[in-house]
Amino acid sequence: MASLPSPSPRPAVDHVPLSPPSELRLVLLGRKGVGKSAAGNTILGAGFEFGKPTEECIKRRADVDGMKVTVIDTPGWEWYYPLNSTPDWVRRETLRSVTLCPPGPHAVLLLIRSESHVREHLELLGDDIWRYTILLFTHCDQLREGVSIEQHIQKGGKGLQTLLEKCRGRYHTLSNSNGLQNPTHVTELLEKVEKMAATNRCEAFSGLVQEVATLSRQRNEKQYQRLKELQDKMLRLELKEAEVKET
Repeated sequence: MASLPSPSPRPAVDHVPLSPPSELRLVLLGRKGVGKSAAGNTILGAGFEFGKPTEECIKRRADVDGMKVTVIDTPGWEWYYPLNSTPDWVRRETLRSVTLCPPGPHAVLLLIRSESHVREHLELLGDDIWRYTILLFTHCDQLREGVSIEQHIQKGGKGLQTLLEKCRGRYHTLSNSNGLQNPTHVTELLEKVEKMAATNRCEAFSGLVQEVATLSRQRNEKQYQRLKELQDKMLRLELKEAEVKET
């Protein structure tokens, strides 16, 4: 498996209030089949194809409540795979997601159904990723009647509690089901992200963005060199065939 860049240590920054953002940038992460594409459609209104696996990062943008919102959908990992068994291309796309919304996302929306191996996959983006992460629950309509999301979280076990603690208690609920979504839930989500953006500096991702961009450029240079070698070989073969015909 090809090596991937390790996020560089992030310098400490003072948490001073920042100007309100003119746009919001969101990245959706989670295992396969958890509903990331549908959540993107719920937030933006449309734009993502769902019903089949996402094989590469997809970027969509729309105006929501007067705010320009960018959402990056990503391929999911298998819930039963530890990080070292996750295909290299999935890991690469996870890293690439933050480069598609420079200087970095205001928030990472983590969708979960199983807590298995979530932490190690998310920390591909560095330990600081938790400062930007909100747990997003999208299947609350499937909870047993009379069970609230707060009760569900309390009974969710140690794994869920640990994730919630890492996210500093931040979570939100959306329904991806047609006809069941409350429009105010999207507005409230964006308000939470704006509140985070008031103290978080997205430049914390700049080192990782540069590392991934460099890796991509090196890969493209290798592909170009390989293509040039093939073209030169084909030209030599054509010249040789022409010489044979002349004789």
